[in-house]
Amino acid sequence: MAVAQNNQFTAIDFRYIKDDALLGNNERSNAFGTTGKLYAIFLDNTTGSASASAYLKLFDTAATVVGGTTVPDFEFRFTNDATLHSWTFPEGLTFSNGFGYTASTGAGTTKGGNLAAVIKSLIFVFK
Repeated sequence: MAVAQNNQFTAIDFRYIKDDALLGNNERSNAFGTTGKLYAIFLDNTTGSASASAYLKLFDTAATVVGGTTVPDFEFRFTNDATLHSWTFPEGLTFSNGFGYTASTGAGTTKGGNLAAVIKSLIFVFK
């Protein structure tokens, strides 16, 4: 059996959100305005100063996200200090209702406090 190779380029229809003003407890509701899959998250927290944990919370909902009330569907722990973080999902994380997010120092539905500094850059790759 021979290996076939296709050298034709296909259209790349990924979209992304870049948020460079997320301090935490600033809920972003239905950010993409549609359903789809999340393939990557890049978080540049080089402006942070405290070494405590922080949590990026993702919500599969088109409704308004309310910190401390809305239960996150996905949660990612990161250090709230001067570091870069990335998560990739080759198969994608499905958001069948919508895509909302926030970040805080509290895990789960705990609202927690604001981060030590504004996240310098937060990028979501979505399709």
